[in-house]
Amino acid sequence: MITAGIDIGHQSVNAVILENNRIISHVTRVIAGEVEAAARTVFYGMLNQAGMTAARIERLFATGVGREKVTFADGNRTEMLCHVQGSHWLFPAARTVIDVGAEGSRILRCDSQGNLTNFVMNDKCASGAGVFLETVAEMMQIPPSEMGPISLDSSKKVVLTTTCAVFAESEIVAEVHRGSAKEDILAGVHESIAAKIASVTKRVGIEPELIFTGGVALNIGVVRALEKQLELDIQVPKDPEIVGALGAAILAKKSGLIS
Repeated sequence: MITAGIDIGHQSVNAVILENNRIISHVTRVIAGEVEAAARTVFYGMLNQAGMTAARIERLFATGVGREKVTFADGNRTEMLCHVQGSHWLFPAARTVIDVGAEGSRILRCDSQGNLTNFVMNDKCASGAGVFLETVAEMMQIPPSEMGPISLDSSKKVVLTTTCAVFAESEIVAEVHRGSAKEDILAGVHESIAAKIASVTKRVGIEPELIFTGGVALNIGVVRALEKQLELDIQVPKDPEIVGALGAAILAKKSGLIS
């Protein structure tokens, strides 16, 4: 059975084609324009990449903040359901999932079958989300992809006294003016973000195996800081940003089998 999933985030669209138990194609694109049009562009681009026609997709589910706007999908499911399903498919021992994207984070618990059992979401403060990292990258004129590796070279990380993104930016500017090394500032930024995520995670309770999904999981500096905060190893998928779309494709498959 061939199914597909589309995950509409605040800043990007992720899509996956799943054939039986194999991912045969996936695409990630920054959202440009109206959600429905962006979703169609990504979906048909992914089909072209896979050398397939839309007729071969037996069922398509959408997820994410814009899931209800994907009118050509056969159904939609919540981000929470999709991320635990995708994580459990990749890591069968998964029991806790931390998903951090552009605008926020959510902590998810699941059972041995990948069923969602509990979740909690952070507040609206951007200091726990990818948008804050992008702001810092722009402030310091560093490509976002290089922030994590650079921060690992820190020997004396800067301590940020606030978890509010607006005030943290002021502190970062002050540290730059003091001449603090960029690797030390970035290590402090990642430590601050990790502390906020960790505090929310502990409210849900953590059961290994712990999985980190979403675009922020691509930042090795945040991953290492979070491992230190939680005193646990964290598993990161090869493509953490597509886990929600993968989960949608998995749920589309399950729905098709039931019907």
